[in-house]
Amino acid sequence: MIKIKAFTLIELLVVVAIIGILAAVGVVAYNGYTSSAKVNTAKSNHNTMVKYTQTVLTLCAIENKVTMLDRNGKSIDRDCSHGSNLWDGYMRDHFVGSGFVNPYKTSEKLPIGKSKSPTEQGVTHYWGDNQNPPPFFIQTCFKSPCSTTSSPPTAQHDIIYWTF
Repeated sequence: MIKIKAFTLIELLVVVAIIGILAAVGVVAYNGYTSSAKVNTAKSNHNTMVKYTQTVLTLCAIENKVTMLDRNGKSIDRDCSHGSNLWDGYMRDHFVGSGFVNPYKTSEKLPIGKSKSPTEQGVTHYWGDNQNPPPFFIQTCFKSPCSTTSSPPTAQHDIIYWTF
């Protein structure tokens, strides 16, 4: 008589249960990883926009024109003597042309709006104001509900002044 070696039904059920537990733990860890990556990307987009805005405004203080990108990603010279009411559009166009996207909706280009109180995760709002000196406001919501005063904050807000 030939003995056939095989796993028992109980052994197979134990293996399936262990695989199920490992998969459940892995899914939870993966979701946490992707959530924190989206928050970090939104914060990084915001900080890049702030630093670029500061750089462009500094260059305008030195020269009369700055080379930027248009909405389609093509280089274009912008005249620094144009009013601040045009520059918030120039800056938004540059960021869209640079390929910035909302990390929560990657089909949505950034920055997308001029609202002074964004309510959607990953959305950056960029707008200028006709005050003296002209300010540029950059606000990004990186976690719902969006608030710069919550603890910890779920939105970031910066103001850069045009000082030339």
